[in-house]
Amino acid sequence: MMRLNPERNLNSHIMITGESGAGKSNVCKLILRQLANQGAGFVVLDPHAEYVEHAKEMHAEVYDASMHSVNLFDLDGLTERERTAEITAMLRRVLHLGEVQASTLYRCIDYTYWVSMRNGSVPNMHSLLYTIKVFGRKARSKPEANMLDSLEKRLLVIAGENFARNVSVAKILQGRSIFSLHGLHSAEAQSIYMEGMLRKIYTSVLAARVKRRFYIVIDEAEKLQGSPVVGRFVAEGRKYGIGMIAISQRAKALDKEIRSNAATMITFTQREPEEQNYVANMIAAGTEYNRFIEVRKALRELPRGYALVQEARERNAKMVKCLRFKARERDPSGAIMVMARKVVGKRELLEKLRHDGFSAEQAIGAITELVRSGKLKYHVVTEAPYAGTWYIAMPRNSAEHDVMVSLISRYLSENGIANRIHNNSYGPDVIAYKDGRKVAVEYETGKKNTWDTERMLAKRVEKYPEVIVLR
Repeated sequence: MMRLNPERNLNSHIMITGESGAGKSNVCKLILRQLANQGAGFVVLDPHAEYVEHAKEMHAEVYDASMHSVNLFDLDGLTERERTAEITAMLRRVLHLGEVQASTLYRCIDYTYWVSMRNGSVPNMHSLLYTIKVFGRKARSKPEANMLDSLEKRLLVIAGENFARNVSVAKILQGRSIFSLHGLHSAEAQSIYMEGMLRKIYTSVLAARVKRRFYIVIDEAEKLQGSPVVGRFVAEGRKYGIGMIAISQRAKALDKEIRSNAATMITFTQREPEEQNYVANMIAAGTEYNRFIEVRKALRELPRGYALVQEARERNAKMVKCLRFKARERDPSGAIMVMARKVVGKRELLEKLRHDGFSAEQAIGAITELVRSGKLKYHVVTEAPYAGTWYIAMPRNSAEHDVMVSLISRYLSENGIANRIHNNSYGPDVIAYKDGRKVAVEYETGKKNTWDTERMLAKRVEKYPEVIVLR
């Protein structure tokens, strides 16, 4: 039995590769359990919510990335011009923007900073979208307007939830965290979130200059290929006790800095010829043809659950059978928070958890603890057809308000009326579409004072031909 000890290598970076279903996530969970038992901290960037149900066992806190954000526009010691250039380069790379689009984006970001800083605030992605919309209205030509419209649509995909709250990076560095990226529905949004999180962690580590044993785990790490912040972490992480665990189906798709500097390489079976050649060449160090042939054959014939492990201080790779990760205690808390991102009824919630293999006792216990800690809110509806308890995670307003707004939207949809939830200070709670007209629908809890209600209604009447208020 081989037990990994990354600390004895030149650096503690680990690269895990192999085709889908070969055992990459399984071995990463084993490593995380070992790190947790040794007192190390970590943050997991988890695109498919594969780790969330094991958070309790690893003493980790779960965050839903669609509700806990990092603000890409925070300066973190840079000037506005430097940060503008950095954001533009990142968005250009991830969204594959052309030169003209990137130049226009730079102007929009620069102007967004100018307006926000003049008002004493830090901009965010929604500030940028508003700037692009304004620029589009004032465009001097149709091609320019079309380009700005296209840019706005590209950015809308990664804008995230309107009510996402900034997460404390200092808290992350002091503990263990799992960020579920499952709620970010595009690869571009996940890539930008990953890069933004890594940048915040990097600047926080530099500012604190406190050396602590800490690991950053990136599943589907190929999404960060070409990111400069990855290179900084890999090159400088050792000074601060930071290790990176990069997981990908294809080693060749990983950033060059990771491939060059990972002291431990764990490779599961590969059937794709080009990938076989690439990995075999890495393990054989590109010098011995016979060794290359042997490694390539081993990669092709590795049984399920077996891996080749190559450490920098060892000349030869070892074939290792990886134990099956068996959870001592599954925790439904992460799944509950993901489902409660949108309003979910108690009956529906319990049924889904039962289907996922959790007992009623586990489910109710987790719900009770989440409510007690304030992470989960609820509202009881007494009238049919939606009578029962409804849960919501991190409501923008009160639980009653946001639950009822969601149920109003559901009722309209079930009765064939197209609608969308708006629910912010710039518009009504729900916008419904009737006979080609927009109808504003507001839900009032009765807690707002009369003056504010009258002012809100006056604004709605100015813009919408029909306004419906429910209470």
